[in-house]
Amino acid sequence: MSDPTDRRLRIGILGAGQIAQAAHLEAARKARNAELYALCDAAKDLLAPVAAAHRPQVTYTDYDGMLADGRVEAVIVAVADQFHVPMALKAIEAGKHVLVEKPMGVGVEEC
Repeated sequence: MSDPTDRRLRIGILGAGQIAQAAHLEAARKARNAELYALCDAAKDLLAPVAAAHRPQVTYTDYDGMLADGRVEAVIVAVADQFHVPMALKAIEAGKHVLVEKPMGVGVEEC
């Protein structure tokens, strides 16, 4: 019987750009209690080399597709600032745990 404390949280990262590459991808890969399960970016020319370097189990070019994947348990939102709030809300509505890269939003009202 497996030990439930050995279970790893399956993370999907939205955005394969600079901040994901500098911080989130490697952290998700190295975490003892989590795994880099999915990577999503609309830019296929960016997604392919980043995925080759970090080896998520699956990749998506469509965020709704990643959110529909029941194996994705948590999402890191690492896209342009103006998309933080709408993308975080979509993940929350899909029942995912969410970490939003700073800033949370682009204005106090939005946050």
